[in-house]
Amino acid sequence: MPRRSIAAIAAVLLAVFGAVVIISYVRGADTRAQAGEQLVDVLVVDSDVAAGTSVGDLGGSVSIQRVPERLLAPGAVADLSELADQVSIAALVPGDQVVSPRFAAPQDLAPEGTVPAPAGTVEVSVSLDAQRAVGGVLKAGDLVGVQLVQQDAPVGSAGVEPLAGVPVTRVLAPAAADDPNAVFLITLALTPDQAKQFVVGSSAQGVWLSLEKAAPVSASDSRVETTITAPLGDTK
Repeated sequence: MPRRSIAAIAAVLLAVFGAVVIISYVRGADTRAQAGEQLVDVLVVDSDVAAGTSVGDLGGSVSIQRVPERLLAPGAVADLSELADQVSIAALVPGDQVVSPRFAAPQDLAPEGTVPAPAGTVEVSVSLDAQRAVGGVLKAGDLVGVQLVQQDAPVGSAGVEPLAGVPVTRVLAPAAADDPNAVFLITLALTPDQAKQFVVGSSAQGVWLSLEKAAPVSASDSRVETTITAPLGDTK
């Protein structure tokens, strides 16, 4: 065999041997480095999670993994209870660590000038003039009483029992709120059954609101979530 061929084969074998030695050394160095590192638990995303997903629905999409502490993302969490009652504000993809900055309370995501409707309720809007909307002073976060009054009913006749503690979630006021003919669009949070009765009743009866509890200052910023305290009764 020519000397050049032997030299070439020897060079190839030497290169392969060198590569194996280097790879083994690097792997060994990584193993030694990891052996000296502290591993910590962190939740990692296993399947795609859409923005707006409730933490309560994340259980099947994440799992606990142990990673070197140096690889822990800022705000990473190891237990979903740390994010209780929150929702994702961005889509999550497999491999992502679950981090608190990607979650927020639903009320913090409400548009400015609104408050979120309590769980289990639906929002219904009604147009009212100032005298039936507490003089036009209502704002999101207020609690109101709702009375349906039959327009031509005899004095003292029974009607639909009033609602108490109804949350106002949004108020659209006209540009000239002091106009005596101004109309306000009031959005209320009602249970589905209440909403059905309200819509049917309000089409044939007058709606009057009473202020029971004013919202805190800057209610749209504090995002106070309220609850309905009394059901709507049937027509007597």
